[in-house]
Amino acid sequence: MNISEQERIKNLKLVNSSDRIRGVKGVATRIALAGFNKIFNPIKSDYVHTLPEKLIFKPFTDSKVYGTTHYGIMISDLPAPFNFLACASILGNPGFRTFDLNFACKDTPHNMVTISHGTNVTSNNGFYVYTRKQGFNSQPDGSLLQFGDHVEISGTYPNFALKSHDQDCKIDLQLTATGEITWFARSFAYDHLSLLTRYTGTIEYQGEIHQVSGLCTYEHARGVALQKFNKNPIPFEYKVPWDFFTYQVLNLDKDTQLVMTHCRALNDSLLTAGYIRKANQASYGIKDYVHFEVLELEPEPFVNGDGIHMLVPKRFRWIFKDQEQGIDLEINATVDCKWLFGLGRGYISGYQWHGYSNGQPKQGRGYVEYVDVRYPVTK
Repeated sequence: MNISEQERIKNLKLVNSSDRIRGVKGVATRIALAGFNKIFNPIKSDYVHTLPEKLIFKPFTDSKVYGTTHYGIMISDLPAPFNFLACASILGNPGFRTFDLNFACKDTPHNMVTISHGTNVTSNNGFYVYTRKQGFNSQPDGSLLQFGDHVEISGTYPNFALKSHDQDCKIDLQLTATGEITWFARSFAYDHLSLLTRYTGTIEYQGEIHQVSGLCTYEHARGVALQKFNKNPIPFEYKVPWDFFTYQVLNLDKDTQLVMTHCRALNDSLLTAGYIRKANQASYGIKDYVHFEVLELEPEPFVNGDGIHMLVPKRFRWIFKDQEQGIDLEINATVDCKWLFGLGRGYISGYQWHGYSNGQPKQGRGYVEYVDVRYPVTK
């Protein structure tokens, strides 16, 4: 990079969910975002999070309508040295700036399959690329997903399994959904849900077998995709301008999980939300106030395969308030794990956090996905 590019990315405005574009441009932006919300329908906090009659998580490999599918298993608080677990896959480029990886496309964008998988001890970047025709195998009902020889997800609701191995770890986990579900979006164009689950199993590392158990999340999304019928990837500047995304998970206690997200499009706030899930009790969105802000960035950017530079956070904060549910919660986070590439254009890591809940001090570990292409800078 030259000096001007270095200065540009170092002086990027830190993400703050309260920031809105002002003036005429702001009005035009919000009109565009209203259309985006109409199509994708991100879920509001007062939505009733109920289970559908049939929970079948199809990969939609041969669908005439849907062109992109996502599966995810996220653990926020594994014991050291693992700290977190990422298992995030995308089948088919969706056509969004945050998630498309043109440089890694080995076939058509629709046939592309990626997965980011690993923990804090993963020595490589944890990123693998396949196609729907080569290296990836699935059952029509989603009961089996095989990503090369590295990762296998199997099972049907409410019981799932994750098995994987690489040069660092051998992972063997059983997952059981508790019955609580969170919908992040639900529309004709895009559905995205998250199941509160419990996991138990083993991680083998450096000849030692670690028994692990706790709360995690199992996720599925499917949507229409601009690139379903394209032979070649759409250039970055013509993709849907969803330009910032963070999704995070942490456990407040052995039965209670908090999931949270902040999304931006056209560099304006699109969605800021937090959801509480209590095992065998309830799942609800936080209503009164949800705020996210990045406090400090890592000094040097990461560079992906097509030369896009991205700065990732070192410290950030969440604030949640809901008078009806009795929630007054602050999360102050410091990333202390390595970043794994491949959640779309972004990265995945783990963090330690401290804060308070209704005046009482709390602390723990969290899981973070982070994609910021608001100001893409290339070599």
